[in-house]
Amino acid sequence: MFSARFWYACLAVGIIALSVVYTFSHKVDIRRCEERLTTTVEFIKDQTDSYVNYNNIAVAKSLMRGSTVIRTLEEISLDCSEAELEVYADKLWLTGISVLDQQGNVVCEYTEHGIGYARLRTDLERASVLDVIGYPQKTYVKRVYLEDGSYADIAVHSCANNTGAVLAYRHTLASFSQKSVLSVQTLLNGYDADTVATFLVVKGSRVEASNDPELIGKDVSDDRLIQSIRKSNQSEKLTFVNVGNGMGQYYGMYSHGRNYYLYAYVPARQIDSATSPNLTMALAAYILILVLVLGLRWSTARKFQLRQEKSEQAYKESLEQKNAELELAVRHEAAANRAKREFLFNMSHDIRTPMNAIIGFTSLAATHIDNRDQVIDYLKKISTASQHLLSLINDVLDMSRIESGRVTLETKPVYLPDLVHDIRDIVQSNIVAKRLSLFIDTIDVVDEQVIADPMRLNQILLNILSNAVKFTPTGGMVSLRIVEEPTAPKGYADYEFHIRDNGIGISEEFRKHIFEQFSREETSTVSKTQGTGLGMSITKSLVDMMGGTITVESEPGKGSEFVVALRFPVSGEKQEPKQIAQLEGLRALVADDDTGTCLNVSKMLQSIGMRPDWTISGKEAVIRAKDAMEQGDAFSVYIIDWLIPDMNGIEVVRQVRKIIGDATPIIILTAYDWTDIETEAKEAGVTAFCAKPLFMSELRSVLAKPFGAEDASAAAEKGPDFSGKKLLVVEDNELNLEIASTILQEAGFEVDTAENGQIALEKVENAPADRYDLILMDIQMPVMDGYEATRRIRALSDKEKASVPIVAMTANAFEDDRKNALNAGMNGHIAKPLDLPKLFRVLSELMR
Repeated sequence: MFSARFWYACLAVGIIALSVVYTFSHKVDIRRCEERLTTTVEFIKDQTDSYVNYNNIAVAKSLMRGSTVIRTLEEISLDCSEAELEVYADKLWLTGISVLDQQGNVVCEYTEHGIGYARLRTDLERASVLDVIGYPQKTYVKRVYLEDGSYADIAVHSCANNTGAVLAYRHTLASFSQKSVLSVQTLLNGYDADTVATFLVVKGSRVEASNDPELIGKDVSDDRLIQSIRKSNQSEKLTFVNVGNGMGQYYGMYSHGRNYYLYAYVPARQIDSATSPNLTMALAAYILILVLVLGLRWSTARKFQLRQEKSEQAYKESLEQKNAELELAVRHEAAANRAKREFLFNMSHDIRTPMNAIIGFTSLAATHIDNRDQVIDYLKKISTASQHLLSLINDVLDMSRIESGRVTLETKPVYLPDLVHDIRDIVQSNIVAKRLSLFIDTIDVVDEQVIADPMRLNQILLNILSNAVKFTPTGGMVSLRIVEEPTAPKGYADYEFHIRDNGIGISEEFRKHIFEQFSREETSTVSKTQGTGLGMSITKSLVDMMGGTITVESEPGKGSEFVVALRFPVSGEKQEPKQIAQLEGLRALVADDDTGTCLNVSKMLQSIGMRPDWTISGKEAVIRAKDAMEQGDAFSVYIIDWLIPDMNGIEVVRQVRKIIGDATPIIILTAYDWTDIETEAKEAGVTAFCAKPLFMSELRSVLAKPFGAEDASAAAEKGPDFSGKKLLVVEDNELNLEIASTILQEAGFEVDTAENGQIALEKVENAPADRYDLILMDIQMPVMDGYEATRRIRALSDKEKASVPIVAMTANAFEDDRKNALNAGMNGHIAKPLDLPKLFRVLSELMR
């Protein structure tokens, strides 16, 4: 009925159709496999980097504690005995102590666990160990891993009279060494190699972890499958590999972590799971179409049947894909949860260590209660162990909150001078240790009181400053400049924080990724410096949360400059510079080797009515003082930098005093702690000290005193007087109640107590309206909790009783808890353990 040409055409169309279907189905299978493997590889890599980051932080904390302990042993001399070392080791919870002479030979030693210096020295850098001798400011720390799987955290410091070195260490047995770390192997165990894929974490050429137990520890340098995947040079792209020699065909990919490679592969036959059904379906469709062409009378029914079959098949494929995605998500979650459960289980070892110290030293203090010095020593150790325990708890809680994305800003009034001086004090020790120069100044800062989150702002600036110190070689310079820009609307202030250094700099390529998580520049200089690669990512996130911007300019070998731009609400009315009548028209001389500081201080002096001059030379300052006296227009104030290169600031004061006498005030301006030079400076004729950076309020305060000017900012704040104030402390824990009551009574309060919210409510109802000035309320209590008790008090018919200030005093310390307290009707929130200055400040403000 049909010609041969027709049948040839049908055959050609069928072959082409089947080829197209096969090609399309095969590509779909490959794409799905690539998406599944890419998602899993990224998840494993993120978890691996997080685990490595956390383990590195744990090692750093342990070594930091060792560096603190070793400084208590600097009194040890070369003629000490083993018995003396044993006493120190027992007292400081050390495994062993070794005393070395200047050639590195052991003079005296005490050790437990059979370790000793002879076993440790092979993994120590001898030059670095001996380099601390004669340099009390240096400390050498290192973790040494021993052949039995255990490790020792070592710290070395110069001993008494700088005649040798004292080496102390804590040894952790192999049975505990692996329990305190997060392991990627636990994560990989959650993936079935037969149904998902085979995953390998490779360091160097050795398999460190895999969901195939037979591959762990294997050397893959000669593995044809792994090497073929690696030779593709296409990270996180699915690659077809024909291994040959009967080993089969695979699809695989790799990804590069910070110090490892992650490989994933599946057999090729596993890829084509949907291709055969699709070919069968295409062939059936072709036959149906051909039948329709041949039999017209069944055409309508056949077309309807084809549409139904196609719709059902599409629905089935969609359902299968969703089920596969859901199963993969469940596997991800299950694997991560297993690893976290194992980690939290092993955290008990770290938590028990400070707990044992607290319990042990408390018992010793009770035993030696009549020996005041010994009890004080035990109390200091209890305090140290308590702070360590609190830091462990905070680390776990912070990790949980960061992962859940519940970090929020807590804004409050911030006094910029205090914040900047605190930051300077924090970084000063590292600046001195690396012999760097630190320069901090302000430009046009008028608004010193703003509304911000002080902790997060502090964290932003310290993250950048810490990197500047870390990557600036010895003898370099680090600076922080705060500029207030005249661009903010009314009620706000715009600030730029410029952090600059002349360190190693950042390459143009890495600047594109500097704010990404776990990113670190791969150079020989940077790789030797410890770091997680999270600091700048966290900084960028916090700046974004504050609605600001952060930019970086850098050149390798010349240094970097970060600029953080933020806008804050001003706390109170905008402060315009006001002149001081007693200083109007008087001359002032500023002497500082930095031109920027001279110009900034001169501008502030001019704004309060003085006539400023400045110089960058100490010798010129002396000459100008003499010239001004001879011209009959003497300077009424001198502001002199402590460290002027051509003449020490104290010597400048001595020379100027010989010319001007004792009446004129001379103020020393310094970025350092002046305690050590205060006596010498006052003998030389110094009237007062001012810390850099110098703010307007501080300048007005220091100038107002010698000239008898009335300046509110210079008035000293008196401590709060709580005499006669009556408090109700509501707390169900007897020890916490005793501690809080004693502290408050010593501060002058009359204290009444209640064991739960119900008793507190009854006491307020039955007492006179003026009985309590304030209530400190715990939250979690039996019978009635603090929230409910507060709501009941606020609902009392006596309005005076209902309005008594109530402050939450609770271990529920997060921002959500503070909001819950305010929503319940409380006036404030104080977290346990108590910060006494904050407690008294809050109480003073509420009862003012």
